[in-house]
Amino acid sequence: MDLETFLRDVLTPVLDHPEELSVELRKNGKRLDIFLRARQDDRGRVVGRNGRMISSLRSLCKVAGEKQGLHVNLELAEDDVDFGALET
Repeated sequence: MDLETFLRDVLTPVLDHPEELSVELRKNGKRLDIFLRARQDDRGRVVGRNGRMISSLRSLCKVAGEKQGLHVNLELAEDDVDFGALET
């Protein structure tokens, strides 16, 4: 399953500015880190009410990753965070 396409397909209809959605995947062995970046006024839509949307997305990505033998971590990055600085 292509998680980037999945996340874009799910989030695009929800966002006011879907063209500014950024999805970056970083694979390190069996670990896959996914960083989402959205415009500030769309971030609440990605998180959802009481965090339900981001929690659901994390669960779905985790299960999809497990089927591929991967440990998936999904994060909503702040606008000023450099993805390269988040590498471990």
